[in-house]
Amino acid sequence: MTLSAVQNPELYDQIELGNVESPGKVTLSGHDSEVEWDIKAGAGQNGATMTRKGRKPKEFTATFYLVKDDVEGYDDFEFWDEFQALIDSTTSGKTPKALDIWHPDLERVGIKSVVKKSVGGMVHDGKGGATVVVKFIEYLPPKPAGGSPNGALRAKPKADDPNAAALAELARLTEQYKATPWG
Repeated sequence: MTLSAVQNPELYDQIELGNVESPGKVTLSGHDSEVEWDIKAGAGQNGATMTRKGRKPKEFTATFYLVKDDVEGYDDFEFWDEFQALIDSTTSGKTPKALDIWHPDLERVGIKSVVKKSVGGMVHDGKGGATVVVKFIEYLPPKPAGGSPNGALRAKPKADDPNAAALAELARLTEQYKATPWG
């Protein structure tokens, strides 16, 4: 199954939060994929060394547009209170609890679960619709990260080690000694 917005536009209209489909139509923003780097410039030199520090949890915005359409027979407002309670459940109680989330654009950047940062008030458009802005923070438990990029430097050809024969002989004699009762 392709996740194309042209071929499957309905996949892009809602998010799935804790196995519950959101009411209305959603638009996502701010879900950029960023990596943190520790960049140290060389004193009196061009360029810098770079070490990947990892990535912080992503913060992004989901804007929901809700409508009531008597002709089509649906009312997004009817389901909003229950959906907002689900969002609020991530921060109710003594410890926050993340909920799984799914949307094709979130999947592309690796966001799998979230907690609430804020829920804005309903802004009515005067035509029967309303917008609610929700800010989420990705739940991302810590894992070791780090490393420096390589591949940017050209490797110098390896010169023959003038001590290679002596080192090989030493390694052979060391193994031979380990096989004796004294090794």
